[in-house]
Amino acid sequence: LFWTTLCILAVMVTRLFSRRAVEGALEDIAVTAAGIFYVALLFGFQVAILAGGPGKRWLVFLYVVVWASDTGAYYVGTAFGRHRLYEKISPKKSIEGLMGGLLASMIIALLCKVWLVPSVGLLEAAVLGAFLAAVGTVGDLVESLIKRSAGVKDSGSLIPGHGGILDRMDSMLFAAPVLFYYLRMR
Repeated sequence: LFWTTLCILAVMVTRLFSRRAVEGALEDIAVTAAGIFYVALLFGFQVAILAGGPGKRWLVFLYVVVWASDTGAYYVGTAFGRHRLYEKISPKKSIEGLMGGLLASMIIALLCKVWLVPSVGLLEAAVLGAFLAAVGTVGDLVESLIKRSAGVKDSGSLIPGHGGILDRMDSMLFAAPVLFYYLRMR
């Protein structure tokens, strides 16, 4: 929270001394602060997962399951995607891709259960994998909504064809709080 607050204050001071017109300053500051808060708050859940007990194993579980979902959705959607999931927000995503992502995440969650988190039951691992994938897809759609409203295609160019870091992490940002609260209730 300290660093997030410091970043937001820096944005305000930077805008104060910029040569841009006074009009629109509130919008500029609010949008930038919201972006900082959005990423920092949701990323903080990954730090919290890491801090608890077998946190490293659970964080690896989170990454592997969510990335398996993204990969499964991409390949199944590319091969079989016919029905658009939410065309206005993310025109390339398909219902078939979503199903492929859910299946891939469940399979990988079951494999991770064996090597990373053996205390989790088979059904529990499969359901958790599917739920993390579904929430991750919502995170991806929310980021697409934000980008579309800002007139941006990708949030950077770190990986050619895949956009920036936020494009790779949007699913993770939404899935991490779900895993965190799952672990707290467990």
